[in-house]
Amino acid sequence: MDTLKVVYLGKSAALRELSEWGDRHGVQAVDSADDLDEAACAVVDQNAPAGALKRLRERHLPCLSVSRGWCFLASAVGRGLSPVV
Repeated sequence: MDTLKVVYLGKSAALRELSEWGDRHGVQAVDSADDLDEAACAVVDQNAPAGALKRLRERHLPCLSVSRGWCFLASAVGRGLSPVV
């Protein structure tokens, strides 16, 4: 099984719930700027700092809302963590 790495950016309860679900299903959270190149995407909520969001976009990292993050992660987990990005 491949490891899917995702950046979670924000502080909402919905984002925390998704992060915890992802952790239980083998999704690895990327916490360090050094590991951003290994991330498949970022999942951001309405509390995400604009500067951090801009840096993610400058690195051409797809930024998903929490609801789209649920869809993407559930699909990836269902496929054995081999997402098409």
